[in-house]
Amino acid sequence: MLAVDCDRCGRFKISPTALAALNENEGNRLSSVCRRSGLSVPIEILSTNVGQLLKSLPKFTPSEKLINLLQLLASKSGSIGEQSACDLSLDYPLLVLSNPQVEINFLLEELRNQGYIDRSVGKSHRLTMRGWERLQEIERTGRDSSRCFVAMWFDSEMDELYEHGVETAIHTAGYSALRIDKTEHTNRIDDEIIGQIKRSRFMVADFTGQRHGVYFEAGMMLGLGRNVIWMCRRDELQASKLHFDVRQFNFIDYESVPEARERLYRRILATEGEGNR
Repeated sequence: MLAVDCDRCGRFKISPTALAALNENEGNRLSSVCRRSGLSVPIEILSTNVGQLLKSLPKFTPSEKLINLLQLLASKSGSIGEQSACDLSLDYPLLVLSNPQVEINFLLEELRNQGYIDRSVGKSHRLTMRGWERLQEIERTGRDSSRCFVAMWFDSEMDELYEHGVETAIHTAGYSALRIDKTEHTNRIDDEIIGQIKRSRFMVADFTGQRHGVYFEAGMMLGLGRNVIWMCRRDELQASKLHFDVRQFNFIDYESVPEARERLYRRILATEGEGNR
């Protein structure tokens, strides 16, 4: 395995076979996988898992790409009025673009046209007051919402936990529960997940079954600066099945549905207040 630590691509390990088989487009997209992973250990890229890694990438709409770029520039701005330290020649993998050079230029020009960044040239960009206000609007939309996004394993053995435990606790606390497989929509499933997470006030993430999607969705909610309530069945927690990157969080561990319901209800009240009751 070849170990790589790159400012653009992140940290990863790749087998010679996988490296030889990659085309340029796959290489660019794998850079996005590695930079966005948030894991403290390098991702291992093998010829047998390239397809799975590429499928894990979100599919952003054009408007979401625009906001993602604005948020990236803001995240690397020291304070209002300062130039962003973002170097898009290195940081573009974080945006998950199909054609980075063309799309970045287009998105930057659109941000200028909408008055969100100054009409600067070169690598330096500065958010205008209108740009900062737009980000506040986006953040407020989610924080003022009464919705709770539920991330969990979509398996029949989890139905009782959701219907009589998680959903009941959320509703009793004064919020509405949203689980993506139980929501009618016409969008791609990954686009819908991203949009619904952004519009939700907080998240309940149950890691029972160790589904990769739950890790991704919880990481995204943390990136938005919103609360994640962590849950896992006690036997899996005691068996140390959780990835060590999340073991430091205060998990609700449970053996039964009534226990999960009661503890989740109390945790929601403790973290989100009285809700809308």
